[in-house]
This record gives sequence, C-alpha cells and structure tokens, in this order.
Amino acid sequence: MEAQTLARACGKSHLHNLEPEDLVALNVEAAAMARVPLAGTQWIPGQGY
Repeated sequence: MEAQTLARACGKSHLHNLEPEDLVALNVEAAAMARVPLAGTQWIPGQGY
C-alpha cells in the first residue's frame, strides 16, 4: 500500500506504471548507494557530472 501511495504521488495510476526516471533519493548517502539522482536534482553522487 505504501508503494502504491508513492506511485500515485508520482502521478502514476498503478505501481507497475513507475519508470526508472521516477526513482530518486532523499539524501546524498542513499543516492550514492542506489546510484539514483538526489531528489530535486539530476545529480548522482559519485558520477562525474
């Protein structure tokens, strides 16, 4: 149910509609570990941008 709520927060009608671009991290450490952008940015810690 929590994941479905997150999908809806991304404007998706169902969990299966989430795409990789919807995945972001809320802090630098999580972004670095998951290799996803920090929320609100395109920056992925550890990658040379």
